[in-house]
Amino acid sequence: MAALENFFDNHSLEHSVLIGYYGGGNYGDELLLEILANDLHGKGVQDLTIAYQNPEQYQRHHHDFGYQLLPTSNKKQLLQAIRKSHNIIVGGGGLWGLDMNLSVFLFSLLLFIAGRLLGKNVFLLGVGYYNSTSRLGRMAAWLAGKGSAYIIVRDEESLKNFQKITHGVDIDQDLAWRLPKLKLAAYKDDFTALDRQLVVAGKTLFITLRRFRPHQKNTYTRLIETYLANNREKPIIVALMEPRDVDPDSYELVRDWQRQHKNVQVIDFSYNPFALFMFFVRHHKNLAVIAPQFHTILTAHLAKVPFLPLSYDNKVADLLDQLGKSGHVAINQLQIRHLQAFTGAFYQEAKGP
Repeated sequence: MAALENFFDNHSLEHSVLIGYYGGGNYGDELLLEILANDLHGKGVQDLTIAYQNPEQYQRHHHDFGYQLLPTSNKKQLLQAIRKSHNIIVGGGGLWGLDMNLSVFLFSLLLFIAGRLLGKNVFLLGVGYYNSTSRLGRMAAWLAGKGSAYIIVRDEESLKNFQKITHGVDIDQDLAWRLPKLKLAAYKDDFTALDRQLVVAGKTLFITLRRFRPHQKNTYTRLIETYLANNREKPIIVALMEPRDVDPDSYELVRDWQRQHKNVQVIDFSYNPFALFMFFVRHHKNLAVIAPQFHTILTAHLAKVPFLPLSYDNKVADLLDQLGKSGHVAINQLQIRHLQAFTGAFYQEAKGP
């Protein structure tokens, strides 16, 4: 990870504002924030302001490193913080892809204004810009690219796309690859709390659900429901990668599954994201993962947990290619036979030859 290491070693990041889609409760976004806050604190950065959607919920997912928090919704405070800062840091994520929306466009416009009109150093670290994005997404990526002093992308597709906009682009891996290098001893209590919620007494399948937007419609959730009905003897954990208050409908659905199937445990994302990585590491010999989320897949890989190579967007397909999973399954082509084949091989290992 030469580009990221060189960046942290050769840039003074005091007087910075850290901005992303932090505070919405999405596992991937909160993971990236915790990595950056942990890393910057470890490098001695003291003056850092974090823009966070719900500061009152910050400690649900994060350790307090003494950094100032400001609510993302308070545009006056956010603009004041940007004016006083030297640097604007955007910490990772496939912002310009299939999940593109108006909020990302406005966010990109803000980056353009900060870099071009206010003269701030805008740094995009570990980001993605994919061909799957919309016309609005391409416009937003152009604004963000033109406003940035330096961009580090996480894959070749993003590199090619941003190089059409600016010359200040390098490539490295996603920020989450830094996880195994971080000091995690301070997160022991977070791991212990999560480990007490879930029982892993033998081979256990860890399945995550995801909220898909209307233009991403697929049968993933229905297939998981069918799989559970057909596999009542297998220990299974079904996890939401958002808090229950963010996605109450999905939480009620998985609770209903738990009531129907005695072999199913359920959990929502109400813990520090590092705890899940530590949980996967601790139980990697007994776990296998079925998940569509980019960062859940990467967390499993880093913890040496086998996973079904499932892709819903270019960003996930690019990640799977990086991991050597060339035979991945597009989510709109997923069938029960894929789930049964993957889990059949996993559970069979427990029985031996």
